[in-house]
Amino acid sequence: SLRFDDGDSAYLSRTPGSDGNRTTWTFSAWVKRGNLGTRQIFLAAREVSAGKRFYLEFSSSDQIGISEYTTGVGYDFQLVTTPVYRDPGAWYHILFKYDSTPATPSSSSVSLYVNGEQVTAFDTEDYPSQNDETAINCDEQHTIGERADLGGSNYDGYLAEVYFIDGTALTPSSFGELDSDTNQWIPIDASGLTFGTNGFYQKY
Repeated sequence: SLRFDDGDSAYLSRTPGSDGNRTTWTFSAWVKRGNLGTRQIFLAAREVSAGKRFYLEFSSSDQIGISEYTTGVGYDFQLVTTPVYRDPGAWYHILFKYDSTPATPSSSSVSLYVNGEQVTAFDTEDYPSQNDETAINCDEQHTIGERADLGGSNYDGYLAEVYFIDGTALTPSSFGELDSDTNQWIPIDASGLTFGTNGFYQKY
């Protein structure tokens, strides 16, 4: 795993050389929290030219939040979980799949999963319009562990087995399985997946 210390403002960044598929993609990571009760962004992208900002984060209330905001327009979509995630001793498998191509994107196409189970309880649940293009997969800065191009709200904790799949909306079974002995969700080798133009696997 890779340790992120918010006191050191530690983060990773990348600027893709070209746009990938901005209407269909998957992000998967194993997450172990450090500090609780503070806003901590662990995946972000900012498309300055369009005023778009995407965040995948733990909120100050320890909920998982996923949102994209366009300056002058408002939220393109926003999901904030009802469940809270406050166990600093636990590894959480967090998977978010995004597919805005259906006529009416909904929880079947834009979905959050934690430890292999789809989250269905949200305090805020607003989905994107058809073919909405995210800042994720644009050709501007992306960050893991911080707000892209803005700084602050650094993630504190551990990340492992980080995957980004460009062009395919996948479910948890591509990245994990239920251990028959312990009944716990565990990672599997997913390095054989098709990653697309900007996809990657980070084995820390």
